[in-house]
Amino acid sequence: MIHIGRGNFEYENRHLDEVLDKVDTAIAKAENDADNAEKDRSAIDKNFYNDVRINTSSYSGMMDAAISIRQQQQLLSERENSWQHANKRLTTFKEMKKRPYFARIDFHEKGEKKDETIYIGLASFSDTADHFLIYDWRAPISSVYYDGKMGDVEYATPDGTQTVDLKLKRQFTIEDGKLISVYDTDETIGDQMLLNALGSQSDVKMKSIVSTIQREQNKIIRNTAADLLFVQGAAGSGKTAAILQRVAFLLYRYRGNLNAGQVIMFSPNQLFNDYVDQVLPELGEQNMIQMTYYQFTRRRIPNIDVENLQQRFDKKLTDAERKIEQFKGSLQFFKATTKYAKYLGTAGMRFRNIMFQGQPFATKEKLKTSIIHLILPIIWVTELKELGKP
Repeated sequence: MIHIGRGNFEYENRHLDEVLDKVDTAIAKAENDADNAEKDRSAIDKNFYNDVRINTSSYSGMMDAAISIRQQQQLLSERENSWQHANKRLTTFKEMKKRPYFARIDFHEKGEKKDETIYIGLASFSDTADHFLIYDWRAPISSVYYDGKMGDVEYATPDGTQTVDLKLKRQFTIEDGKLISVYDTDETIGDQMLLNALGSQSDVKMKSIVSTIQREQNKIIRNTAADLLFVQGAAGSGKTAAILQRVAFLLYRYRGNLNAGQVIMFSPNQLFNDYVDQVLPELGEQNMIQMTYYQFTRRRIPNIDVENLQQRFDKKLTDAERKIEQFKGSLQFFKATTKYAKYLGTAGMRFRNIMFQGQPFATKEKLKTSIIHLILPIIWVTELKELGKP
């Protein structure tokens, strides 16, 4: 890692000022949009029933009333969404004002006449539709910063793997809109920048690590090929941080098909939930559902008495009970349970007649035959696949 010269520092300072000026313009526009959206929403909410035609004297009148109410509800929902979107953009821009970006890369794409320069930050920002001043750290091209050293670097895109010639990797420390330091480096994250980040992490809340993601963590974060991804590492190696950034990446990657409400993180306890609950909001995403497994089972299986941690540790087990507990946690028990589940899928299922107007519409014998013929081939294929594995 090397400090850049005075001329380069002054250039980056001017560039930062130019970006911040445009962020100020975006903030002013977002504030105006939020105010207008709030006024529209309030007006519709206030005059909701005045704009609805109510006529219950006939069936067609009631249908017209229902349609009118539905239209007003949709209109109110649209204005509510516009207001929320404007406020979210406003929050993002205000955070961007403090620290718009943390890195810059220069690279050359094959077939292009000149090099391209991009700046990387927590969120994308453009002054025109096709001119990005800042690229989101989750954008495909941003992985070049995390994975690559100087020279040819590959990165994954929706259209396949692309290769660029990386010529410069520059890192910034920006605090409250002021450029503090600039480094050029060939490493994923320069030592000094990483030490500065680690030195500022002593807090009761976990912080985002997007400016100090290591190459191994980046592989975890951007992996979209694995259905199940297991992350193993020593205590303090960055597993939790990488997983939280991965959630943010997946929400960005599958925007429109995945939202934070569809993601659950199981935590060891509520204290851990409180510790990590600001990471996603800091990245501009809504928080996912966080709960302990005890809370999850109590919610999903309300009629079963689930043992909590205190009861578990206070409970005094006999030798026989201790052996049973050990067996339940063994691989042997898992295999036995899996085998029993497959058995229940065939011979262990109980069928009853489906009745209609007092007569069997589908007899239990017919149901059993149909289900077995449907399930057995699936089980056989699964077993053959397992046998075929090396």
